[in-house]
Amino acid sequence: MMLETTLTVGIIVVVVSMLVAVIIRTMVAVLGRTGGAAPRPVTTSDTTPVAPAAHGPVTAEGHDPVHVAAITAAVATAFDDSAVVVHIAPARGAAGWTSEARAAHHGSHNVERRSR
Repeated sequence: MMLETTLTVGIIVVVVSMLVAVIIRTMVAVLGRTGGAAPRPVTTSDTTPVAPAAHGPVTAEGHDPVHVAAITAAVATAFDDSAVVVHIAPARGAAGWTSEARAAHHGSHNVERRSR
């Protein structure tokens, strides 16, 4: 009786998964057709030379204001609105809190060694 039930459930699972696969494939095919025309490849005759983009404004420390705004928003969201960004500097490779966190994580895998 148990084997019969297991086989029945297995067959139902296979049939349902096949039906779902067919439905998904049909949806992809239909949506692919309604996506419009494929983009036209760009050839060299279509392009015109463009001058390199001028560098945008920077803060007194030389940072892009967009980056400063993103960092400030992340700090305000993560902590609270009273947090203030005092200094922004590039990350120092593997130094700082990341290496300490990595060391703590790897240290948690240490098992007690017993002499034989």
